Amino acid sequence: MSYKNHYNNPDGRRRRLSVGTDYQLAQRQAVRFTEWLLAGKEPERELKKAQQLEKAKNITVREFYPIFIKRYGSRQSKSMQELYYYYFKNISRCPAIVDSAIESISKSKMLDYMQLRMEQDGVKTATVNREASFVKCMLSRAVEWDILDRNPLSRMKLFKEAEKREVNFTPKQAASLLDELPSSLGSIVEFAIYSGFRKENILDLRIESIQFFDIKPEGEYMPEGEVELIVKGGRREKFPLGAQAVKVLKKAIGNRTFGYVFINPDTETRYKSINKTFDRAVRRLNLTVNGTKLRFHDLRHVFASWLLMAGVSLDMLRPLLGHRDRKTTDRYATIDRLAMGRVLKVMPSIRGENESRKMASNG
Repeated sequence: MSYKNHYNNPDGRRRRLSVGTDYQLAQRQAVRFTEWLLAGKEPERELKKAQQLEKAKNITVREFYPIFIKRYGSRQSKSMQELYYYYFKNISRCPAIVDSAIESISKSKMLDYMQLRMEQDGVKTATVNREASFVKCMLSRAVEWDILDRNPLSRMKLFKEAEKREVNFTPKQAASLLDELPSSLGSIVEFAIYSGFRKENILDLRIESIQFFDIKPEGEYMPEGEVELIVKGGRREKFPLGAQAVKVLKKAIGNRTFGYVFINPDTETRYKSINKTFDRAVRRLNLTVNGTKLRFHDLRHVFASWLLMAGVSLDMLRPLLGHRDRKTTDRYATIDRLAMGRVLKVMPSIRGENESRKMASNG
């Protein structure tokens, strides 16, 4: 025997919908139909949506990844997309996660993966925390796209990480590092210190996205320039530039009017990687942070630390680093242009104005 539900839809039309041969199921569906109608919803449409949702819940993490990248990842920065690929590549080694339906991912499964990865691969808590956050982000998008009802990892606590890196780096050490590098790479490092930008943002920086303020009607503390960047989350934001950062940019750009700012003199195009040359110079100078070698990303911390030591508050520093959350800034640290110019004015100089820079010819 087949059961049918009779009802008037929100438009007033009489409808009859088959709900199967199970009496108990038909009764439950009748209750659901009543709830949908009271909410002004079309039961037939809602039933179809519920069936699609149930089917979608069986999608595995491996199957959902390309959907996530197409609908969300493609709108993120190039460096973030590379991180997503790296995280997924590592997670793919664990069938218990990657071949499980996204609905069945649990806190215990994720924690087991994190613990096993640390034991077998010797990675740090920060690494597994990032990978867990990546899976959590995927599941959040699944909720946002009505594929899941809830994110099973929404309240999962991550592992406690080691203390933050305290970057004690002086202008004298910075000058030594610049001397050790070829001129073109030295300019990249110098700009990183004076801007606080991430490495990929600097290597991707194009002349067309920069504006220099040669006339500053609001006073001497106005920023010397401005640049538009794609920051984490795929957002486009404009950042002010101080006189020291602008000086580096103008020297790197020369008479050019378009293209990448920092050009590899060997290929005459964008640098693909600067890690080897940078790391070699760091090793020669024995530059360390908390017992480990200085990393390029530490230059972002140098920018923040020097401004903090000059008396700049965390609230003033936050927009310069592109942070929305005050807590993110605290791990290093909407102000008007005049205030930003005043902040950048106190940035220490790596070298005195009269001191010439050593120009290395080979990296």
